[in-house]
Amino acid sequence: MKKLLYVLIGIIIVVVLGITALVTLVNPNQFKAAIAEQVKKQTGRELDIRGDINWRFFPTLGLSVGETTLNNPQGFAQPNLIQFKQAELSVSVLPLLSHELDIGKVRLDGAHVFVQTLKDGRSNLDGLTEKSSNKEVNDSTPSKANKDAVVQDKKSTESKVTTQPWKISLAGVELINASVDIINDKTASNIALNKVNFTLDKLTPNTWTKATFDISGSANKLKFATKGSAELILSSAYQLAELKNLDLSLTAQDGKTEIKHAQVTLDHFQYGQWATVNLNIDGQLPELAFVTKGQTQFKLSSDRNILTLENLSIDNALSGKALPRPKMQVNIKTNASYDLTTKTATLSKLNLNADELALMGDVSFINRDVPVIRFNLSSDNINVDNWLNKQHGQVSSEKTAASDQAANNASTEIAASTPQQTSSQSASNTPPAIQEPDLSVLKGIDVDGTIMAKKFTISQAHLSDVKLSVVIHNGIAKLNSFTANLYKGTVNASAQLNVNTPLVSYQFHNQIKGVEIQPLLEDVANNKQLAGRANIIVNLAGKGLSSQHLKNNSTGTINVNLTDGAVYGVNISEMIRSAKARLKGEKLADSQKQKKTDFSSLTALLQLGQGQAKIDNLHLVSPLLDINGSGTTNLNNESLNFSVDTAIVASGKGLDELKGITVPIRIKGTWQQPKYQLDLNNLFKQNSGLEQKAKKELNRGLEKLLGDKAKDEKIKNVADQLLKGLFN
Repeated sequence: MKKLLYVLIGIIIVVVLGITALVTLVNPNQFKAAIAEQVKKQTGRELDIRGDINWRFFPTLGLSVGETTLNNPQGFAQPNLIQFKQAELSVSVLPLLSHELDIGKVRLDGAHVFVQTLKDGRSNLDGLTEKSSNKEVNDSTPSKANKDAVVQDKKSTESKVTTQPWKISLAGVELINASVDIINDKTASNIALNKVNFTLDKLTPNTWTKATFDISGSANKLKFATKGSAELILSSAYQLAELKNLDLSLTAQDGKTEIKHAQVTLDHFQYGQWATVNLNIDGQLPELAFVTKGQTQFKLSSDRNILTLENLSIDNALSGKALPRPKMQVNIKTNASYDLTTKTATLSKLNLNADELALMGDVSFINRDVPVIRFNLSSDNINVDNWLNKQHGQVSSEKTAASDQAANNASTEIAASTPQQTSSQSASNTPPAIQEPDLSVLKGIDVDGTIMAKKFTISQAHLSDVKLSVVIHNGIAKLNSFTANLYKGTVNASAQLNVNTPLVSYQFHNQIKGVEIQPLLEDVANNKQLAGRANIIVNLAGKGLSSQHLKNNSTGTINVNLTDGAVYGVNISEMIRSAKARLKGEKLADSQKQKKTDFSSLTALLQLGQGQAKIDNLHLVSPLLDINGSGTTNLNNESLNFSVDTAIVASGKGLDELKGITVPIRIKGTWQQPKYQLDLNNLFKQNSGLEQKAKKELNRGLEKLLGDKAKDEKIKNVADQLLKGLFN
């Protein structure tokens, strides 16, 4: 027992003497110059170890290094690339004999890293590895005399590594009060991490360890702070194998955007296995506040190329002026995947609900220079009107007429100005009536998809069984087809937009069959003046999508064919009876009949151009009347100027004497308030004998009233003047 005790005491004495000799005979500070010289050779940079280098003996053998800097070349904003106040590193000696590298806790205090890219593309990281790489190339080319020895040594080394690989373990990492500045003058970006604290417990392959972090900083104007923790396992190759109990929180603010609180949690991640992620965000964007909650199961394939999400559910409570309504609830449920090799994202079984709007279907996205988007969506009910901007409500409606008039006046002034004056006006000063929408985004996307809706409402028009197909490629957007049921009829349309021209050019074709026109006009324009079953063919083209350009630059034809209808607001038969009574000097009877003119067919061809719609062949046929007309309407001020000739084609109903007579009617006013007037002057010009009949009837009335005095020349002259006034 005493001998064993003596042996232990002897070992302790040897260790103490060894440590004493190491401290006494070997001063690590004497290696400062050599270390700096080697760093200079390898990187071309100056290493300045200002602090002392000290031995550490507990719990393992190691060194601590005081304040140290690695400088930058001239011309950069900060003098040092890397600097720190204190660094500590230790290694266990005995495990080295068994090919085990047992590193103690690595501790770095007050470290700062500065990376800068100048406007000319130069970086303070340039050249750090070039000298090392060149040296390695030179060193890797042995002389002919030593070639065999090098090869033999290499084989020997490989044999040893193969038979006895190194095992590496790390007692921990502690990063205290570190900071990072990353500046890119080319992109005017600035990332600053002003506080970085990081700890990692003992790190050994295939063993769970815990990491915690606390980071705050800024990215340009965005200030952020994040903290969290997680447990992880590294594989034998020191790659991440598993991760669990991740808990990450974040706050951010840049004056316009604020993330009040964001939290992400993950239960257990392993390649090829499902994991559960939860997300909660409370934030504020300009004119939009949002609270987002989400959950999904995700899996990253073993080859790390495909990320799959199942049962992704995101609920968003939104509020603010940026929305079409003060508050909205937007919920998304879908399955998703992303292929890193093809950069393709897909959404399947998508179910998007924005308040009462629900969309279902599939969407895919390929991340290329020109993104490729494909979709196939459907909905039970889409009401576009519900999503138009209604923030100004009734006030906006009351101001519409005044705004339109102001826009028209402004556009007239601009049209009268010189080209130089027009081109110098900024977009912000451009009146809304001639301000073009920005559709440049169509040049940078590739889209192909379909949308179907059982019910569809736009501009108060109600459609059903809607199906549309859209393609966007190389700045050309095509509505390949649009089909729907519309007021007991059908509509079939196609269109094309080309945004590659200074003013967007467009083509539009639409065919309407068997549509009840009165309920359509009532819903769309609050106008009940025309009824019937409509067949309409529209072919239009033009340049410019502003209100003014659409009115003035649209050219084409609108072919209208209405059957079994009526024109409300005018009863042409009653107007003719009134004219007949006036000619006979009879008292006009108060008519209680509805102001309506029935017809069996109404056809017209409208020709659009230069801000006007011209009609040359308006033709209305009814059992009583045959009407032909022509005229124009101004698309800017909505004025009307039409002449309509009405012929009596049937006897009876008190119009026997007028059968075969053509009665001209003038229509003026506006679209909303048309005014109908009997054109008596043309009435007598177009119908010979009517003037003589009128004079005869007038003289007969005067004789009844005045007797023989009616033959007096003065009275006859007065009668003639009255008759001329009636005719003119």
